[in-house]
Amino acid sequence: MQGTPHFFRRSRPGLALLLLVLAGCAVSPSKQPPASREAQAQQLLQEGKYPDAAALYEALATGAQPPQQTEFLVSAAEAWSDAGNPQRSWTLLGKIRNENTLYPALQARIEILKAELDLAGHQPQAALAHLRFPLEPLPPELKAETALVRGRIHVALNDLPSAVQDWSERETYLAPGSTDAAANEQLIWQTLSASHAAIDLGKLPAALSPTARGWLELADIAHNSWQQPDKFMAAIKDWESRYPQHPAMAQLVPGLLAKQQALTAFPAKVAVLLPLSGNLKDPADAVRDGLLAAYFQLADNGSAPALSYYDSGTDAAGAQAAYQKAVSDGANMVIGPLTKEGIAALANLPSLPVPVLALNYLDAGKTGPAGFYQFGLLPEGEAEQAAERAVAEGYTRGIALVPSDDFGKRMLGAFSARYAELGGTLLATGTYTPGGDTYADAIQQLLNLDASDDREERLADTLGKRLEFDPRRRQDVQFIFLAGSAGDARQIQPQIAYYHADDVPVFSTSRVYELSSNVDNTLLNGISFDDMPWTLLDSGSVADIRDEVQKDWPANFAANSRLYALGFDAYRLLPLLYNTQTIGEPVQGVTGLLSLDAGRRVHRSLDWASFDEGSATLLPPLTLPAPPGAVAAATPQPKP
Repeated sequence: MQGTPHFFRRSRPGLALLLLVLAGCAVSPSKQPPASREAQAQQLLQEGKYPDAAALYEALATGAQPPQQTEFLVSAAEAWSDAGNPQRSWTLLGKIRNENTLYPALQARIEILKAELDLAGHQPQAALAHLRFPLEPLPPELKAETALVRGRIHVALNDLPSAVQDWSERETYLAPGSTDAAANEQLIWQTLSASHAAIDLGKLPAALSPTARGWLELADIAHNSWQQPDKFMAAIKDWESRYPQHPAMAQLVPGLLAKQQALTAFPAKVAVLLPLSGNLKDPADAVRDGLLAAYFQLADNGSAPALSYYDSGTDAAGAQAAYQKAVSDGANMVIGPLTKEGIAALANLPSLPVPVLALNYLDAGKTGPAGFYQFGLLPEGEAEQAAERAVAEGYTRGIALVPSDDFGKRMLGAFSARYAELGGTLLATGTYTPGGDTYADAIQQLLNLDASDDREERLADTLGKRLEFDPRRRQDVQFIFLAGSAGDARQIQPQIAYYHADDVPVFSTSRVYELSSNVDNTLLNGISFDDMPWTLLDSGSVADIRDEVQKDWPANFAANSRLYALGFDAYRLLPLLYNTQTIGEPVQGVTGLLSLDAGRRVHRSLDWASFDEGSATLLPPLTLPAPPGAVAAATPQPKP
């Protein structure tokens, strides 16, 4: 074999999740003085100077003979991909001739790179087709990388069992007990933890290895621990008896046990501050009853707190009075109030003798005194995640259509700020009157159809005759961000298609999805939106609890379903915030994947779904592309 094959390659920068996993396992390569141009190129790779390394490899290829010339071209293409220049990578791959005559390892490198480029281009099926080469003749490093990339593709295809099988197989090619093996196990677990979809253990493929099946069963137990904490210990003991030699046994299971203990160590007395009378009674009742649904799961095991309820009203004075009464009654922690006026009143107090989990958010950038936590269903957070989804799907140019009210202004501000932060360009924005009779003018103006009509009229005047004319929309738009209610969206989406934009993806938020069987959601086909597991999952423990709540409180459920979920998660968060003043690792709630920032604001990472034939179909999770060069700082590098 000629040349020095670069068997182990860095994973592509787009895999942000893998970067997070491997960041704690990085190994700093020893720097060596370059003894040759090839050694210099390897050193540039290790330093993350991908464009420089790619250019040097291209220069080496110019003066080399096959097959070393091909090796240098492939190394250059890999480096350009690492540098965030897939077009150049494809160009260099196009220069390679007679691929079938190359030795197997070099053929594999080419196909792996093509798979990664297709995956980065959001073509997972095409990517998977590149990885059908036999693994037997390859060294362990390339076998491991093939399995790594194949698993990433299966994640993009929303096939978690296959991804876990791939990565379980990958570990057989890694040194036992190595940092690579540990990082692989963390990759499996964090991927499973980040997926909100229920795992149907009864439908797992029969061909799954015991190791892969063990990972999936353990993830199912962890997913259900938030919703069904009373069943956790029995499920863990059963899993341990069936998988005593599983890789997760030593590292993950003790952490899960400790985490579950932290989730069930409640303070003795909890006060709940809600507007229990007046025009907010129905929303407040939903929060209260969702909290009770969580409470009764542990009420019989001795760990549930004593709950007391206080009417906080809807103004600042009522909230402060309710809080002071709760403190004087001996509360250890307070949930509420629900209104922005109420939480602002508590945040303005000089100190809080009893910590508070507020059920709403202060204005951006504002925090309360120590012990003041903010948690709610923030629409602006959904808009920000819509911007992230658009960028994750590769869309860098978009337009926005929002209602002409304060809500629309807030949503546009949140979306546009996050989109610009991620490098996107918002080409135009439009507004419509919510609940109005027509949206045509706003849509035509946003798509530049009015300008097209003007051109037709001028040309007709010049020629002196009427023309057969099909208006042409602007062609630089990659997607539309649509903010608004489900009622508005059911009228807007068909008109977007009518005005020649039926091929443009539309991103929205949870407000477009009504949980009613009496509405025609086929009018929303093609809209993708973010929402909570409580709303989107139709099986598993989350769906079981939601269905039980709906059965118990049918009259209030349709209008306030998501507020029941808010109450449920607020109760579950109490032990973490009371005992540790943080959330630590993100926890899988029914309102989303929950984490806490430095300002003590709880963030919800949401699921994504798309309307297909009127049904909300879950979409695979996507991660934002990492900036070029990030992989070098996080991934163990090969030695030259």
